[in-house]
Amino acid sequence: MIQVDRFINKRNELLSHNFDNNQSVIHILLCFDDNYALSAGINIFSVLKNNAVMPIHFHLFTHNLSDENRRKFGEIKFNNISITEYVINDQFKVDEQNTEQFPLSACVRLIAPIILKNTTDKLLYVDSDTLCTNSLSDINNIDLTGIILAAVADEPYMQQSQCTKYGVIEGTYFNSGVMLINIPLWCEDKITDKTLKLLNGGEKYQYPDQDVLNICVGEKRLILPRKFNNLLALSINGNEDAKIPDETVFIHYITKNKPWHEPYRSILFDSYLEKSPWRNDCLPLYSPKKTSSIRAYSKLMFRQKKYLSGIKHYLIYLKTKLKK
Repeated sequence: MIQVDRFINKRNELLSHNFDNNQSVIHILLCFDDNYALSAGINIFSVLKNNAVMPIHFHLFTHNLSDENRRKFGEIKFNNISITEYVINDQFKVDEQNTEQFPLSACVRLIAPIILKNTTDKLLYVDSDTLCTNSLSDINNIDLTGIILAAVADEPYMQQSQCTKYGVIEGTYFNSGVMLINIPLWCEDKITDKTLKLLNGGEKYQYPDQDVLNICVGEKRLILPRKFNNLLALSINGNEDAKIPDETVFIHYITKNKPWHEPYRSILFDSYLEKSPWRNDCLPLYSPKKTSSIRAYSKLMFRQKKYLSGIKHYLIYLKTKLKK
């Protein structure tokens, strides 16, 4: 088994709470660099707002996090929570061709279960571009007997492109943005070793950590209802996250169109942002005018056979590009 402790520079107790031994603590993992610190912070804030009485321990695996953002995580004041930071050093490496599109921090989730194996048996991983809108009690109560991880199936176009490529049963290629992990079985099956070996084995993966997890977990997966990871694409001034089903637990902003960017600002996201330690940070630092995100959304609409929306946003992309 890979000695993952060498990848950790230090641990910082940003917020500490002495949990009662009789309390059932939910352990939540986030992995991010400074570019996603704001969204990770708002995600944590949304979890706490919707789970105020639930004891929660957040485990933050960070890469190149600024002292200013580190301080803000310590300003999140709720009862019954702890926040521990694990600072990733430069010894943790992944083949560069698999970090061209995604930050290195996206692959850190692959080592976290080993580091936390003496802390908890069950770990909830959430991407930093998700937002909690409901209680976590249902997902925390899922039985993982014989299951390495539980996650939501990815979109149909992803099933079509990835299942045949990697020998995954159609409809069971999961999105790795929200995962409930069985740590003892993860370690027993050496998922960390297997996934990192693939990522550093010379092959380029379109969705690096997600592809290799789908390959290595095999049939020891549980496909969850969509409410646990509602995959959502924002359009320009669309506020699509205001129309989600009431039972949704996590919204996952899956495209480049993020709710902290103009012109995709979300009323729902802003409602959490305004009460958080990051309330003064969103503009102008987080307002890129990239036409690539508009073009990417247009392509997504065509893949989903929503042709009118695809044409509309492609025309917006062309108009915006010509203005540059």
